[in-house]
Amino acid sequence: MQTYVFVLAGGSGTRLAPLSLTGPGKLPKQFLPLVGEKTMLQQTLERIPDGQIVIVPEERYVPDIQKQCKDLPGAPGKAEILAEPFGCNTAAAVGLCALYARQKTNDDKTVLFFLPADHIMDQNIFGQLFRQAVARAADGKIITIGITPDRPETGYGYIQTGDQGDKLSVQAFVEKPDLPTAQKYLAAGNYFWNAGMFVMRIDTALQALERDAPEIYRALLGVDFTQNLSTEIARQYQIIKDKKQNISIDYAVMEKEAANMELLPAPTALEWNDVGGWIALRKYYPPDAQNNLVLDYAREKIEISGLRDLLVVNTENGILLCPQTQAQQAKEIIAGLEKKLTAETIDCQNVIIENLAERYIGVIGLTGVKVNYRTGWLEIRKL
Repeated sequence: MQTYVFVLAGGSGTRLAPLSLTGPGKLPKQFLPLVGEKTMLQQTLERIPDGQIVIVPEERYVPDIQKQCKDLPGAPGKAEILAEPFGCNTAAAVGLCALYARQKTNDDKTVLFFLPADHIMDQNIFGQLFRQAVARAADGKIITIGITPDRPETGYGYIQTGDQGDKLSVQAFVEKPDLPTAQKYLAAGNYFWNAGMFVMRIDTALQALERDAPEIYRALLGVDFTQNLSTEIARQYQIIKDKKQNISIDYAVMEKEAANMELLPAPTALEWNDVGGWIALRKYYPPDAQNNLVLDYAREKIEISGLRDLLVVNTENGILLCPQTQAQQAKEIIAGLEKKLTAETIDCQNVIIENLAERYIGVIGLTGVKVNYRTGWLEIRKL
C-alpha cells in the first residue's frame, strides 16, 4: 500500500520572536534549530518511517528547504516539494495535496498522512503511531492522532471521543477551553489534544472536501498539474481567498466529519510538544537557580542579578527580555524589529537600556531593570 506523507510547513511562528521571523532574509520556526543542531523541519523529516515525503511550504522558503534536505540521508533527503505561492490555510493545502497525490499515483486508495513541520516528539513512538494510523486509514476512515493530556491545558483545541469497540470514535472538536473547562476535560478522560495530524485515503479526503467545503474543492479542481504549478496554484488560491474560504481543515472539514473519524490516542511517552511559545522550551533548557529561563542562540555571555522568573531570548536577530508570564507577548516586538530599532520598552517602568551594538533589544513588562549590552556580553540587573 502506497503512502504519501505531507509535511505542512506554513505558519509564521510569531510567538517565537525574535528568533522566528518572516521578513526578508529571515526564517520562521519550522526552518530553525530550536532544540539541538537540526532544524525542526529536519527533525520532522527524519521522524517519518515510511512513504513518499512531500514538503508543503511557501514558495519563498524553497531554497532554504533544499539546502536542509541535502544534509539528510535516505528518504528525507529526497523529499519532494509542493510549494504554495502564498499561504491559503490548511483546508486548501490538504485539498491541493490530495489532488497532487492523485496525479502522481493515479490510485485513489493511496493513504495520505498530514503532519505539521514544527512539532517535537519521540521518534520511536511516532513511528508506531504512524504505522497504526496508515493501516486504519486504508479502510476509508479519517484517522486523527490525539495527544493524551497530562495537565489542564488552555492553549490547545480538544477532541471529544466515545467508545467504539476497541477504537475511539470522534464525537466533537472543541475550541480552546478556559481553565475550569480544561480541568473537567482532564478528569473526564475522553478528551484529547488536537495535534493537527490527519490520515486518510485520497478519495476519502476529496469526497469530504467536496461535501463540506465545495467552494474550495471546485477551485482546486482548476489546478492543471501539467502547467506552471506556481501560476496555477496562485490563480486558484486567489479564488479561494476572494470567497473568504482560506480556512483551516479542522473548521472546513474535520468538525463536520466526526461520524467518519477515529482517534488514535498517543501515549504520554510520545512527549509531543507543539512549541507554541518560549515557555514550551523549559523542558529542554532548564531554568537557573532563580527560575530564569535563558535561551542563548547567539552564544554570548549573559549575566543576571537580582531578578527571578525572567525570560531571556538572545538571538542574532535581537534580544527579548520579559517575565515568563508574559512570554506569549513576544510577537509585540516584531514591529520594532522591522523598524530596525535598537531598543524598545513595552509596558515597562523605570527600565534603562545601554546598547553599544546595533542589535535590537526589546523589553516587555519589566520594572526597575537596567540592561547593558555590547557584542559578546549581556547584563540584566535589578535597579
